Amino acid sequence: MRRTVADWVDYIQTLHAREIELTLERVQQVYQRLLDDELGFKVISVAGTNGKGSSAAMLAAIYQAAGYRVGKYTSPHLKDFNERIEIQGQAISDVELLSSFVAVEKARDKTPITYFEFATLTAIEAFERANIDIAIMEVGLGGRLDAVNILDADVAIVTNISIDHTAWLGNTVEEIAVEKAGIARPGKPCVIGMIDPPTTLLTSCAEIGAACHRHGLAYQIIEQPSQSWNLITPERGLHDLPLPFGQSGMQLQNAAAVVYACLLLNPVLPVSEAQLRDGLTQARIYGRCQLVQEKPAIVVDVAHNVASVARLHDFLMQHSISGRVIAVCGMLKDKQIELSLEHIHKLVDVWHLGSINNPRGASSQQLAATLAQLGADTASLHAYESPLVAFEAAKATLTVDDLLVVFGSFFVAGDILRVLESSDHSDR
Repeated sequence: MRRTVADWVDYIQTLHAREIELTLERVQQVYQRLLDDELGFKVISVAGTNGKGSSAAMLAAIYQAAGYRVGKYTSPHLKDFNERIEIQGQAISDVELLSSFVAVEKARDKTPITYFEFATLTAIEAFERANIDIAIMEVGLGGRLDAVNILDADVAIVTNISIDHTAWLGNTVEEIAVEKAGIARPGKPCVIGMIDPPTTLLTSCAEIGAACHRHGLAYQIIEQPSQSWNLITPERGLHDLPLPFGQSGMQLQNAAAVVYACLLLNPVLPVSEAQLRDGLTQARIYGRCQLVQEKPAIVVDVAHNVASVARLHDFLMQHSISGRVIAVCGMLKDKQIELSLEHIHKLVDVWHLGSINNPRGASSQQLAATLAQLGADTASLHAYESPLVAFEAAKATLTVDDLLVVFGSFFVAGDILRVLESSDHSDR
């Protein structure tokens, strides 16, 4: 009998020969055995290449501020599996998680399901048992055939779409957009947060019969000089809303889609303007342009593809940096490494590169070779056996005016945040 969360996490990784199996047939069968009654909560599903975690965090904070019981499911986790499943803003406890693992395993019987499918079913079971009012479900990969899509979303949100996971979703933004559109439902609203969405996203939503609400048509953003913004729709205006996580740019686009989605769901889950503001103010997201230390500054970001690295570059450019920019980076080899690093390499003075030691991981030597091809000074490139070793080496060189940025993968961000948290505790 598996006694701990770690035992279960190890076990559920063995249940299917493939890490990713894009089909809903098997997980749907287990879901029907797990919960044969209609769900007792509303669902908002969030798909996109980047911005899903941030959008989910804002949605959860808004509905909690409005007094609802909220479940949030995200992936991957940064430090602990429990982070994937939050109830009322808190990671699920080991006791609750173990109960849900057991329930899913019983319903699974002998059906082979993947790690992500098992995790998704675990979240749904935990939410149903916790008697929540609304579940915020982040779609893990694509949309149409992602395990989250066994649930019918009352409102779907598509954040931004760029090239990623090409082995499963397609080689172009247009192909990927068709997969993302799969979370939409006939007669239900789908909020499209992109300013210029691919035509295939719009046509796919229309074929499904979803009610599309586009940024720039259904609602508009007006930024204010007072570090606030307005959301304007044909019916109403919301004024002086706080910037999400203190950021504009892509995060502001995410926030606008989130707020508009809440307005659409208002007839069944009312949220006041004051509660919207409170939720935006209270929302927190970890590992996204996260300033974890000042003087010297340390920023940790899970940026791992072209769009997210470009966003990280823009975030860093907003800060006044009088010293050096030092980067710790590790990436997966199935990502667009060269195109991603091209967005940020000119900003970085010194690179400390770490190999991610799993079958998907790129070596530090591969990253160094790519940066050299992009024109980086080879004297500025330092390769190590792991991101943790790279981080310790980089940290030892910091002066008070430097900025250290850690990025490239959830694996890297999670490991470094765990080290920094441990260091904080040991200093107390």
